[in-house]
Amino acid sequence: MLSPEIETERLLLRRYRESDVDAIYEIITDERLSKYIKFPKKTKEEELECIKQWIKEADDSNYEKWVIERKSDGVVVGNIDVNTVVKKHNYCNVGYTIRYDYWGNGYAAEALNAISDYLLNDRCYYLVECSCNELNKQSSKVMLKAGFKKDGYIANRRLNQDGTYSGVEYYSKMKKSIGD
Repeated sequence: MLSPEIETERLLLRRYRESDVDAIYEIITDERLSKYIKFPKKTKEEELECIKQWIKEADDSNYEKWVIERKSDGVVVGNIDVNTVVKKHNYCNVGYTIRYDYWGNGYAAEALNAISDYLLNDRCYYLVECSCNELNKQSSKVMLKAGFKKDGYIANRRLNQDGTYSGVEYYSKMKKSIGD
């Protein structure tokens, strides 16, 4: 089964439900987040259709997707997903977003660590990769906290809302060898 439910100390990482639309719509329409991530312009109804499609395709797609939910109260604080799979080289890219009002609580690092461990150990990827806009220093800290190492930087790769370009930082995590 793809996108299995995964529990951490404080979080439940689970498949999407139609009832998640309000929380996810809040993410994609939050201007504070769109400084770093370019979200598609969608209505709430269009986002619900996307979620319905993700639910329908959950067992057939390599692009696994999870909602990040707090176990203590069931609040959806974000999402995390496999957005690229490179079968030839046996690695994948993971992206995550946390609702802005929940930044600084360690939820992103906790979720990223759990999902990357699942992808390395259960799905047997050689490597899990993440990247972020160089301006998003919080995301860089998340990746390091989740056990990723910085691999590199490429200048002027992301178009910002204000028409300027920013560089992209690349991070990766590999399965630990015995003795590491």
